[in-house]
Amino acid sequence: MGKRRKQRQRKRKAAVDRAVISRLPDEILCNILSFLPTRTSVATSVLSRRWRYLWKKVQALDLSDDFFYTPELSREEAQERFLIFLKVFEPLLLPLPMRKFRLSCPVGQFGYTDLIGWIEHVIGRVSELYFSVRTDGQTYELYFRNLHSTSLVSLVLDGNIMIVVDFVPTPSESIFPSLKNLELHVIFNYVDLDLLLSGCPALETLRITLTDFRLEAFHMPSTLKSLTFEEQYSDSEDVTLELLEVNTPSLEYLRLTLRGCYAEILVCDYPNIKRASLDISRKSGNIAWVPKLLRALCKTKFLWLQVSTIECLICAPVLDLPNFCNLIQLQLDFHIFQSSLLIDLLHSCPKLQALKIYISQFVDSILSGSYLKSRNGWTQPLSIPHCIVSHLNTVEHRGYLNSPEEHEFTAYILQRGLVLKTMTIHTKYNLDSKCEIYEALSEIQRGSSMCRLEVN
Repeated sequence: MGKRRKQRQRKRKAAVDRAVISRLPDEILCNILSFLPTRTSVATSVLSRRWRYLWKKVQALDLSDDFFYTPELSREEAQERFLIFLKVFEPLLLPLPMRKFRLSCPVGQFGYTDLIGWIEHVIGRVSELYFSVRTDGQTYELYFRNLHSTSLVSLVLDGNIMIVVDFVPTPSESIFPSLKNLELHVIFNYVDLDLLLSGCPALETLRITLTDFRLEAFHMPSTLKSLTFEEQYSDSEDVTLELLEVNTPSLEYLRLTLRGCYAEILVCDYPNIKRASLDISRKSGNIAWVPKLLRALCKTKFLWLQVSTIECLICAPVLDLPNFCNLIQLQLDFHIFQSSLLIDLLHSCPKLQALKIYISQFVDSILSGSYLKSRNGWTQPLSIPHCIVSHLNTVEHRGYLNSPEEHEFTAYILQRGLVLKTMTIHTKYNLDSKCEIYEALSEIQRGSSMCRLEVN
């Protein structure tokens, strides 16, 4: 009897919940449905008379071929059915009021024209557009001459799409005058990126991935608040670009992944910068300006220097580190642990609270275990970095090899970290000597009575 009573109570509660939701105004329900795929939104029409036509009022269209992939259908059959679905429902879907339009699907030679037609049809009506295609290996062109919208606020293009910009927009002819978010993960072989971005005078967020492009310089829009810029020249190519200009004084977030060699970089002060991540290839031209970029980023709160950037700093003829006056979290990725550089950085971060150290997996393929055990580049600092005694409360070390240099640095932090709360060591490749490492570090007298040591 008890189980049946509980089941009835659960059913009554579920019925009450459904009734409460159904009494919400159309505007709220449509807003909730706008975050669901269109297929799911349409499925709610069977719930009750109240929901029958509600999905037609949702100002978001999210179409994906995912639900066509079943064990009964081959990949080609699923793709074909999705294209048929688009053609059948086009007269029903496209006239609907829309604020967001998302289309993610594969495309072949005969389906691409129809999809581009959809994009051209809706782009002048929506504020958010996401278009992702998986092609049959070919590259298809998307002409920006045909794309113009005063309402578009966010645009995302992803796939084997070749952007074609064959006109020079003037301020009065900006192709996307209201666009604030632009994400392009496409092909740019012959595109003047500056020309494209000049048609977006209000742009605040730019995420762009370029592969083997043919450009000499990049000029980022001065209006940017967030920039993710990844170019993927292969390291084997000797590619030199003249200029990278990031004159963006309102910048709050920066992520750079650079594989080419840049002869010059133009930066400015970034008073609002909060997060920065740098992955800059160690090439002669880049080594000269990486310290300059760090000085421009001195007010950031979070900083991530990846392996190649660390190598640029190590190779720099003169390393003049700035005072990172606001930095509270620092992540450093090393090929080989470098305690001298690490101490120099700690001296430059007076308010640092969290330190993350990652040792690259690549290290074991270039250094033998005996070399790592014998290596000790540790030198006792002449003075203690201020952050160690005043702010540093968390240290995490991944890829720990238990070299003498690593042990001495860890002991130094444990002894002098007056506010240290957690020291976490993740050993390399599950070393059998975890217990020995823990016992050796546990014997060190700690400067903080609340410090907890973990060895994983």
